[in-house]
Amino acid sequence: MIETFSNIEKLKKLVWQGTPKYKFNTRKDISEIETFEKAYELTFPESYKQFLERFNGGMILEFRESFYIDMTEWEPDGPKKSSFYLFGLEDVNNAYRDAKLDDWLLHKTVAGIYPIIPICHTPDDNLLFMINGKGLKEESPIFSSVYHEGKYTCTKIARDFNTFLGYYIAMDGFPALLPDDTEPSWEVYMKNNEVLKIANTRETNTEIIARSTASLEIIPDEAWTYCERGNAYLYNKQIKLALADFNKAIELDEKEEFFYHCRGDLILEYGDPRKALIDLDIAVNLDPDNKMFRIRRADAFLKLNKLNKALADCNFVLKMDPKFELGLHTRIEAYNALGETEKSKIDSDLLDEIIE
Repeated sequence: MIETFSNIEKLKKLVWQGTPKYKFNTRKDISEIETFEKAYELTFPESYKQFLERFNGGMILEFRESFYIDMTEWEPDGPKKSSFYLFGLEDVNNAYRDAKLDDWLLHKTVAGIYPIIPICHTPDDNLLFMINGKGLKEESPIFSSVYHEGKYTCTKIARDFNTFLGYYIAMDGFPALLPDDTEPSWEVYMKNNEVLKIANTRETNTEIIARSTASLEIIPDEAWTYCERGNAYLYNKQIKLALADFNKAIELDEKEEFFYHCRGDLILEYGDPRKALIDLDIAVNLDPDNKMFRIRRADAFLKLNKLNKALADCNFVLKMDPKFELGLHTRIEAYNALGETEKSKIDSDLLDEIIE
């Protein structure tokens, strides 16, 4: 049986009673919440999921609603700007994507699933947030973030969302955000709960496929998501599905060179090298200095026995980076095919030194 959290019940009664200044949204279907979690590999605390399911965001106004009618000229968001606005699912989606894109607070320490989930905008234009529940033994605390003199200070203000919601209601929607009296440091919490280690756990290809498929339900025209899923399908040897995703990515963004590289790479491995060369050539033309694009085109030239063109691409890359291993591998093949064994041995010896 799913626990019903006390302060969510309290808020429900206040909203249903038509309490003045309580402005909350209509409920969100649980399937949409779970799709969002799958899309980003996030796990919401159960108390927050129930809040979204019943209210999907909202706020307690500082003044009666009529006060805000003529404010829109100087405050386009109306009371959202001057209130503690608890995010609905769409707001979480937008805020999470922005935070992830900016690598907010984490400074390139996460290569996997970004773990910070913004849940509330404060009147002083800061955010309250929680931590992805994946791998946690209990619900995430709620943290405040305050920007001052070029940096953020983050503090634990409640042990979980239900506790924060109770304080929020008790303070009529304007909590003081005092440090939690147990352990207010968010750095200590992150360390003790191995948040970064969990966030950096490598996804399996099957997990990437599930996440990206859910993400495309939310944002169906995201070309990079199709490309990411296509590569996961490719690694899983699901070639037709991979090709379909690369085709869709190119259809959505025909100027992105990486998509052509990915499709060309697939066709080179499993199809006609002449067709592969078309895509690989486009990728190089769009980004002539990309080492990987050049070397993959050189591989296509090798398969087509266009040895001098393969060698030219290898030389171009190795002039930029003489120790680029893939470039040396391909040039060794080109030299051997041309019968230039001495040059091949020089590259082989250099490659052995690099590997050692």
